[in-house]
This record gives sequence, structure tokens and C-alpha cells, in this order.
Amino acid sequence: MNEEFLHYIWQHKLYKPELITTDEQRIEVIHPGTKNTDGGPDFFNAKIKIGNTLWAGNVEIHYDEKEWYMHQHHLDSAYDNVILHVVQQNGSNTINSKKREIPVCQIQINEELRLKYQQLQFNELWIPCEHDIANVDTFTLKQWIERLLIERLEEKNEWIEQLLIESNNNWDQVFFVLLCRSFGFGINGLPFELMARQTPFTILLKHADNPFQLEAILFGQAGFLKNELKVTYSISLKKEYDFLKTKYDLTPINNHLWKFLRLRPNNFPTIRIAQLTSVISKSKGQFDKLLCIHDKKTLLELLNVEPSKYWKTHYRLDIEASSSKTKSLGKSSQLRIIYNTIIPYLFIYAVKHNNEEQKEKIIDYLYQQPPEKNAIIDKWKAVGITPESEATAQSLIHLKSKYCKQKKCLSCHIGHEVLCKT
Repeated sequence: MNEEFLHYIWQHKLYKPELITTDEQRIEVIHPGTKNTDGGPDFFNAKIKIGNTLWAGNVEIHYDEKEWYMHQHHLDSAYDNVILHVVQQNGSNTINSKKREIPVCQIQINEELRLKYQQLQFNELWIPCEHDIANVDTFTLKQWIERLLIERLEEKNEWIEQLLIESNNNWDQVFFVLLCRSFGFGINGLPFELMARQTPFTILLKHADNPFQLEAILFGQAGFLKNELKVTYSISLKKEYDFLKTKYDLTPINNHLWKFLRLRPNNFPTIRIAQLTSVISKSKGQFDKLLCIHDKKTLLELLNVEPSKYWKTHYRLDIEASSSKTKSLGKSSQLRIIYNTIIPYLFIYAVKHNNEEQKEKIIDYLYQQPPEKNAIIDKWKAVGITPESEATAQSLIHLKSKYCKQKKCLSCHIGHEVLCKT
């Protein structure tokens, strides 16, 4: 039995109601306290009546009473305000650093509840509550999904904060890093991010009207122009990059970071870099054009790009393909960039500038869009949850990746209702 489950039981008062201390004093929990996510006691500011005395203070929870001493809480003054030590087994006596004895309570947990929690944690279903979700209250489900949308939109907040610090509050540089990361489509996200963080966007702006120079900078910064090249176009790119590298004191990343294995050729990072170049060239580096969420048609048009002529017959530098093929950025990829990068960026920008009206517009926009089609949404439909809009689809994607996949049932409102019904 892990402590997280015991914390959950205590927080939601799901233990058997007869609580007594190990010296047989009756306990009444008026307030279980506020869960502590940092160091120190597990719950702060609890209010508990023990016998005829009302106590206010902290609560510490362990599976076994001996863990108090194993963790050396008896030597730590931070635990001197603990008014109750809650354990699952071996409750005896607990002493703090001032040699004062702390009341101990050995809680009893309903066996059905324990078994249901273990079932959720250890089954191998697509989502842990797959057999229970149909019985979850519709209102609870709707409220939780709406809340998850905001959580997903704010997911990149901490990362953006760090990027703002690194870029001296340059929002264009921040968006460039986010946009580059999105062109990695997961597997190459990290090298794309590293390339962007080492490439000042102000330099790209100076060359936004010259696609060849943009391509030279990006392929050079990606580390693809370090080796000896044979094809005329590649040699020209390298020559241009070497000049610009010296001029702007640029530093490329190591090209061994890029992954090609088990990727379809259209997803090769070289193709994605060429497509990214076209996006920057087409928008002339004016990202405000890419951030106009009120005109989806224009936005999709700006992302509807294909690389330069060279890439019709190549998937990698210096290696010619067997046939000519257009390698435009597909519709599904365009939507993925819009929903996973542009929309969250706009939302956090609105949050940082206290623009409530813009936040509402972004949320309304997502509710007006039809749900995207992907494997995760198909799986949700199979378990009986069909999204009506892109807002709901985004929430369900977030629910699967951040809660279901990590078995965080105790932090999920759906998991909470499943357990409480037990």
C-alpha cells in the first residue's frame, strides 16, 4: 500500500468512520488539512478533536509507524507541530524532537475500496477505468473535461517562462522555439528546440526575404553542413552558412542528435527543416500572421508550404531520391501545429498580459472547431466518449497522456468518482 493512496484516503475521509488513537481516545476530524506538495508534514493546518481537546496543526501519514523514525522526523523540528500521526499498521508511540509524544491513529480502509484502487493501478486496459467510465456522472465528466482544457493550454507556461528569461522577454524568439519544437513532431522535438535556442530569431528576420539564406542558416545550425558535401546545392548551402556563421558568430548543434531511423522519408528532419524554412519565408518572419486564430483559412494557407525545388528529388542532403515528389506540409501536420503550439502560445500570452477577452476567444475558437482525427480520439470513441469539438478532443488527449497513461487515478475526477462509488 503506497503513501499516495493513504494521503488520498485521509484527504477525502474515505477511511472507516470509527477513529481512535492507540491509547483509545476518540478522534473527530473537523478538517483533514491542506495537502503539502513540498518538504515537511503531509498535511498543514488540520483541525482535529482528540478526546475533549481541539487541536490545530499538521498531520503526518505513513504506512508503518516505524517510518517516522526511519525518516528521522523525531530529530527534525519541522515536525514538532504534528498533532496526529496516521498509520496503516504497527501504531504504537511517536516522539518529536522535543520529546513530546504525538497521538497515533491506525486507520481502517474498506477492503472493496482497496481492491478497486489496486485494480485501477495494475490492469492493462487502454485507460484504467475502461470498465467503469460509462457509470460516471455526466456532469462530473463534462466539468472535468472542461477543466482539463485549461490545464492543457497552460501546460507550456513554465517552459515559456524560462524561454522568456533566456531571451530577455523576446516573445518572437519564444514563439520561434515553440514552432521549431513542433516541427520535430515528437521524436525530433529536442534537436529542433536546441537548434532554435542557438539561433537568434533576429538574424532570421534579416534574411526572411531570401529563402536560400534561411535554409543555409537553419541547416547549418542543425549541424548538417559540417561534413564534406558533394552535390552543388549542398556545397552552396555550406559556403553561404560558413559566411553567415562567421558574420553572426553562430554555433551549430551536433547532427548526431537527429533521428532518421524508422521514420517515413516525409518525416525526416531534413524535410521538416526545409518546410520550416518555407513557413518563415512565406510569412516573412512576421509571426503575427501565424497567430491570427480568427481566420483559420489564412492560417492554414500560411502553413500550406512546400520546400524549395531541390527537395522534390531529395530527402537528405547529398542523397538523391529515385523520383521527384512534392513534400508539402500535410493538413494533419498543419492542424497539429495550430492546436499544439499556436493556440497554447496565444493563450499563455493572453494570461501573461491579463487579457481575459482574448482567453475567452481562444477557448470559444476551440469549441467551434470539429475534433481532429487521430488514433487517441478513435480509442476514446471505442470506450464510449465521443468529442463534439476540438476543445473536447484536446482535453481527452491531455487526460490520456497526463493521467490515464501515468495511472494518476487519485488526481483524476473520474477516478475519484469510481473509487467513491466503491
